[in-house]
Amino acid sequence: MERGPGDEAADRHDRLLAALYGRGELVLLRSDAGLSELAGRAAPLRVVLVTVADDASAEQIRARIEPLVKAVRAGGPPTHFVLVGGGAAAGRAALSGAAPFVQLVRMGFHHVDAAGALARVKGPALPALDEASARLAGVGPLGPEALAGAIEEGRALAQQERAIVDRLTGSRRVTAVIVVACAALLAVSYAFGPGTHEMALWRMGANSGEAVRRGEVYRLLASAFLHADAVHLFVNMLALWSFGPMLEALFGPRRYLLLYGASALGGSLASNLLDDRWSVGASGAIWGLMAAGIGVALRPHGLLPPAMIAQMRSRAWWPLAINLVYSFQPGVDLLAHLGGGVVGFALVVTVLPRGLTPVEQRARRERLTDAEPTPRPLLSAAAALVAAAMALSVVVALAAGRPWELAAPPALTRTAVGDTGVALDLPQAAVDAAAVEDLEGVRFYTYGRLPETTIMFQLAVFPLDGEVPPDQLDGLLEQERRTLDERRPAGAVAKGPATRVTLGGRPAVSVRNELPNGVQVVSTIVVLGDKEVVLQAYSTKDRPASWAGIEDKVAASLGSP
Repeated sequence: MERGPGDEAADRHDRLLAALYGRGELVLLRSDAGLSELAGRAAPLRVVLVTVADDASAEQIRARIEPLVKAVRAGGPPTHFVLVGGGAAAGRAALSGAAPFVQLVRMGFHHVDAAGALARVKGPALPALDEASARLAGVGPLGPEALAGAIEEGRALAQQERAIVDRLTGSRRVTAVIVVACAALLAVSYAFGPGTHEMALWRMGANSGEAVRRGEVYRLLASAFLHADAVHLFVNMLALWSFGPMLEALFGPRRYLLLYGASALGGSLASNLLDDRWSVGASGAIWGLMAAGIGVALRPHGLLPPAMIAQMRSRAWWPLAINLVYSFQPGVDLLAHLGGGVVGFALVVTVLPRGLTPVEQRARRERLTDAEPTPRPLLSAAAALVAAAMALSVVVALAAGRPWELAAPPALTRTAVGDTGVALDLPQAAVDAAAVEDLEGVRFYTYGRLPETTIMFQLAVFPLDGEVPPDQLDGLLEQERRTLDERRPAGAVAKGPATRVTLGGRPAVSVRNELPNGVQVVSTIVVLGDKEVVLQAYSTKDRPASWAGIEDKVAASLGSP
């Protein structure tokens, strides 16, 4: 090795290098001009030995150390900088100044001063360094041949790791298809005009436990390709692109497809435990991939070398912890995340990796069979089945939901309200979702079901003591107007006072409110002969422009069958 600045400091450097390398836990990557770099053989670790003259000033030492510290990149292994030489005060001052406040990786800063004393200046301890320093006096430097052999071994190991990394970043085909499909479906969900997006998502296959139990099982997989907006899509696809390609290369496209599909299904099934909400998004599948990475770190099945596994173990839990905290935010489907994660983790620690070839044994050129020692027809058939199920779920959702109909005004159908003697014109989708319920002695007729239908109507008919004379009708409606003003739904925000209106040539009373969940409610009271009809229309803010005024149109159609 070439001598650095100062023979005594260089000699300490050489002997410390020999002591560290002799433990067998580190490999030597380079050693020249007073600078040596070692890396962990089976654990994520980097040690940089830097030599300076024993009489170097703090400014000179810092100028030597800082460029090395700044060269550290995020995602690398824990790195320890060991300064050899320089006075105790100057060395510690320089290392303290060179240590960054925000560290991209864990860093330790140590000093072997001119007297040979070791001190930890900042950061975590390094037991291997403590032991090597303790026996420094009894260790001689590596000879030229031994040094050359150590560097050759280290470079070979580094080259092997780079080749493995290259193989694990070279397969993106399945991941790219998923990203394109999700982006395309988001564009489709916005294609039907203003105010249609939310209803379009429902019609395109949003997940809902109630709908799935009615037989709409296609929603379990179709919902994993839908997203609420561009930000939702970007966050999920960024996460997918972070985890997906490595797992796709590690397991091969077929097993990766099985992992993704099973995780998406597990997330949707878990989400269905919530009856009162519907959801969209690929996050259940992505959580499956994230948990699969943790599964590989904990039970690698011999697929990756020990050093890479150790590095995965040191970093795998942070994304999980951050995403778990995020999952408790309002509007985030925690059960979908957990369901997908459990499925992905379970598959990876049990059956999914069985029979795979370790990465370092695979061919350089990526092929479909690179991960498999022999072709597996059943595996190919299973992957094809999962791909077909995911594609078919989207096609069936579009065919069943017909979201393109949202852009057209609703066609109204004359509908008799039970045996009440009242009829009205309603959208056919609302008629198909009719229900009758008795509450406190009052029969309510409900047409539609949010969010499945754009709007939901609820109607009750109250008999009067005969037909109301014209001279008394104004007084009755004024009384009902005051009642609507005074008795608004709990927590509702008034969108204006109750007013007298004319609907279908008849006098009526109408009021608009907004419920705490954002649902808009229009309540209308109409007198039909000897009956008083109370009609309530419920809709979300996000609805097609072609449905504007539908509440008044339906109320105006009230009459006889």
